[in-house]
Amino acid sequence: MVATSTTEAEIVAATEATKIMGLTIMIREMLNVNHVPVLQVDNSAAVRLAQNPEFHRRTKDIAVKHFFVREKVTEGELDVCQVSTEEQLADIITKPLPKGQLIQLRDQMGLLKLNSNNT
Repeated sequence: MVATSTTEAEIVAATEATKIMGLTIMIREMLNVNHVPVLQVDNSAAVRLAQNPEFHRRTKDIAVKHFFVREKVTEGELDVCQVSTEEQLADIITKPLPKGQLIQLRDQMGLLKLNSNNT
């Protein structure tokens, strides 16, 4: 799909991530975890749209089907919070990053380097 704004792209991505909620619910039940999952989004407009049940004039081009994430937030099954672009873990698999940021995100994910020669 071609998005016409970064906000639309973030809402579409958040909706796609939210579609795995069935799997998340099953895992939470198996592990007896009671907290609500948090989806981290680095676009403040997308966070506001996910948390606000009203349509905004500037978002009328975004298809209603992409507001599944808003429905889950409204139902209390998901929380959406803003995270800075520098701390967006998803970036490690979606874009090329400077070495320092790559190492920082890798460490935040709990991933280890393979050997002492490679960082």
